[in-house]
Amino acid sequence: MDIKIGGKIAALRRQKGLTQDQLADQLGVSAPAVSKWETDNSYPDITLLCPLARALGTNVDTLLQFEENLTEQEAAEKMNAVLQAAMRDGYESAEPMIAMLLHEYPNSAALKYHAAVVWNVFHVYFPAADDDTKKRWADCAKDLLAKVRASKDANYWQTATMQLAGIALGEEELAQAELLLEELPDHSVDATMVWSDLYLKKNEPQEALKTVQKRMYVLVRQLLTCLAVLMNPKAVPDIEQELEICEAYKAVDELFGCSGLYHGQFLEIYLRAGRLEEAADCLVRYAEAATGPAVLPKKALFSPGLNINDGQKRPAMSKELRHMLVQGLEAQEEYKQLMKYPKCVEAVKKLKADL
Repeated sequence: MDIKIGGKIAALRRQKGLTQDQLADQLGVSAPAVSKWETDNSYPDITLLCPLARALGTNVDTLLQFEENLTEQEAAEKMNAVLQAAMRDGYESAEPMIAMLLHEYPNSAALKYHAAVVWNVFHVYFPAADDDTKKRWADCAKDLLAKVRASKDANYWQTATMQLAGIALGEEELAQAELLLEELPDHSVDATMVWSDLYLKKNEPQEALKTVQKRMYVLVRQLLTCLAVLMNPKAVPDIEQELEICEAYKAVDELFGCSGLYHGQFLEIYLRAGRLEEAADCLVRYAEAATGPAVLPKKALFSPGLNINDGQKRPAMSKELRHMLVQGLEAQEEYKQLMKYPKCVEAVKKLKADL
């Protein structure tokens, strides 16, 4: 037996808060036997592998180190492949792929987190799925996020906790949402500048550049999210103030190259204000942007930190999202008042034709 599992046994034992004597008692062996296992001077008998794995809160594959440790990028790539399969062959073909990957890498918090993302994305990509199927997707995502949170993985714990709080809010479990949010730190340490200085001192300017650009992109997206929240009429009921915030949203979007879909924000505000002529103009521009090419992040600001492939043309809005947009424009009462404008009727026709 060539594999070395002593370090794994010792680490898992300490993680469970067990002494060598306590582990030995659970398995019916001596403490010196456990000590020899942990120093790789001997190996557990094969009949003890399953009881040992259970006592350490793991499985035999992980104990014997047959489980590959997935990086963030590897987990994301595997789940991107699942999404591509779903788009090509339907979600029915992709669901078993998720189950297989989770079985193959049972302790990967990165994989669980990205799998939860995929379950949520299914709602957008497959809006025609029945309610039972959508509920199952939501339950799967919630279960995975709970497992990520329970793992206490530093890379995902905060995000999983925040998303679970959002789910609790959606389910009207306000007390649970508040408890989860209270666990989140008020301030997070940002080591971007320190990492940048380190790379510069190591004479690795490209790595310094990538580090700052990636962080800046995250901050820009967060700024847009904050501005979008401020445009909620419950937060800011004054229409003129909403429009001013929306102008700021547009300026940030255009400056950094984010989506180009801010016309939808203006559309909602003008509708609430009863300014139908302006709302109609926004609907036309929104439809044009939705069917046009995607706006890419500005290379001068975000490359090489982000992989910006401006040679690959893709639509600003996916086919599934455009389909949902058309459904909303045709079904929701507030948009029907805009259909008295021929330009709006024509814009919706073009959206449908594009589908």
